[in-house]
Amino acid sequence: MRKLFKNLLLIFLLALSLRAIDFVSRSSIDLNGDNEIENIILININDVGEFYLEISGQKIKGKFSNEESPDGFKIVDINTNDKYKEIAVHSPGPSDDDEYFIYWYDGKSIKEMAHLSRWPEFPGNGIVYVKNWEGFWTKIDKYILNNSLRKLELVPQFAYYVGVKATVKKSFPIFRDKDLKEEVAWLTNNSEIEILLCDTKNREWDNYIFLIKSALGLVGWAHYKEVIENLDGLPLAD
Repeated sequence: MRKLFKNLLLIFLLALSLRAIDFVSRSSIDLNGDNEIENIILININDVGEFYLEISGQKIKGKFSNEESPDGFKIVDINTNDKYKEIAVHSPGPSDDDEYFIYWYDGKSIKEMAHLSRWPEFPGNGIVYVKNWEGFWTKIDKYILNNSLRKLELVPQFAYYVGVKATVKKSFPIFRDKDLKEEVAWLTNNSEIEILLCDTKNREWDNYIFLIKSALGLVGWAHYKEVIENLDGLPLAD
């Protein structure tokens, strides 16, 4: 119970810290290093998530997939070593399903760099980390700035790190491969296991495959349903 509370508190504080950022509908700043101040205005078009971003008379139209209206934008600096600053237009979504459109301005036109979901972090080194709560673990995606294209490009991972420990309440098998055909072992009741990785590729959330380390150190794959139904101690929200 303490572990569940701790994980939920961390997620809440992360979302709260992002929400605490003062998103604005207007701002003025030099966006492209030419010593000219750009006037930035965010305009809601309707109540289904459509908006205009206007910079010094130039406009670009966007639409959030959750159809929630944007609550503003913030200025970010993806790479502190280049001359640009970027604009992150934000929508809170219906239930912390945050979305961001990232834009840059070259002095003549506005260009989209990325469309991100959930909670991005901008350390300023040309990398953006995006965290997403997946029910009992946090998925972290990495985007890197392509300087020539001025686009944020996702860095593919073969699987995501989970790092969650739990206790087996009902024995179930783990498998050698992700086709779940050749058994490695059966996890024994009341044993402590660790979920190491999650494979999400071309899978919906309820069809994820998890790599599990048994109490004896054996490693194998299991389906999401087996994990949810047969393990105790996962930090799941009620």
